[in-house]
Amino acid sequence: MVTRRQALAAAAAKLKAAGLERPWFEAQVLLSARLGLSAAEIIGHDEEVLSPAQLRDYEEAVAQRVRRRPAAYIIGKKPFLRWEFIVTEDVLIPRPETEILVETAAAETARQFPAQFRLRLADIGTGSGAIGLSLLKMLPGACLAAVDLSERALQVARENARLLGVLERVIFYAGDLLRPLAGWRELGFHCIAANLPYLSRAEYKTLQPEVLHEPPLALVSGADGLFHYRRLLRNVKEYLAPGGLLFVEIGDGQAEEVKKLFIAGGFPRPRAERDLGGKERVVWAKAAK
Repeated sequence: MVTRRQALAAAAAKLKAAGLERPWFEAQVLLSARLGLSAAEIIGHDEEVLSPAQLRDYEEAVAQRVRRRPAAYIIGKKPFLRWEFIVTEDVLIPRPETEILVETAAAETARQFPAQFRLRLADIGTGSGAIGLSLLKMLPGACLAAVDLSERALQVARENARLLGVLERVIFYAGDLLRPLAGWRELGFHCIAANLPYLSRAEYKTLQPEVLHEPPLALVSGADGLFHYRRLLRNVKEYLAPGGLLFVEIGDGQAEEVKKLFIAGGFPRPRAERDLGGKERVVWAKAAK
């Protein structure tokens, strides 16, 4: 018989040997997910014995983490802002720095269009839907066009929309960047958000093992990391309503180059927002009215 305490200790030892920085914490996270209990509930009753099935399930989860599969993929979900999103290896794992994009976009869109009930939003490269669906939760009168090149990613986003209760406010499009949205050009969007690939090929080769489990098509953008944003900014202004807003997430050190792309694309005064680490993480601008 193996108690929760013994299972945690054994798992933490394996995770430490694998080089993980917080082995005890990760062991707790995996056991909490497998048992459906909080960490406090597990620690408060750590003498309880795991059933053989529970132990096998937990040991398999730990083995996956030892192989550096991200915990979010093992558990199958990831918190983002105030919600949880299903994640699979068909989508990027939502990251805390992306919350800056969502919070800025929601606040600025509400400020720019205070009397507009039926806001039109677009999420380009939606993945799990974390950006676009969070915006829908924060802007109750909005509708969303969610675009992704991957049909598998769109399946994940649809399920997240259903679980968040916003499915009826989303139209999903499979395709490349803005191409599926030609029918929206006449009306235009009040807000377009995009978290496109922004790593260079060289940067991709230096990533931690966990990130290599994520879809490379959602990470790598040519030789300098800006291939996708160059393409987006060529004509994105044509898809915005008068005074419409564009928000993009960028990589470390890309702000000045991305601002130049904004200016070339018809946005004369782009701005950058910093993440909690002080890095310029979001570039955004407003179209002329």
